[in-house]
Amino acid sequence: MGKIVLFFGLVTGAAIFMVALIGAPAGSEVAAHEAQPATGCHVEQFALDEGYGVSRQIARHVCPGT
Repeated sequence: MGKIVLFFGLVTGAAIFMVALIGAPAGSEVAAHEAQPATGCHVEQFALDEGYGVSRQIARHVCPGT
């Protein structure tokens, strides 16, 4: 009787482990990216001064007529 209970305990534990493994989120690499600009647009670098001597460069899409 003890061996049967042990067997069913192991089977139940393995089933719970498999459910947890299958239900875990996949480690896919998803990254946000900026939408593609319209035709005729180009990218320009701009310097931003954030004050206190801190500045950084950003890239911005520039389209003719806007």
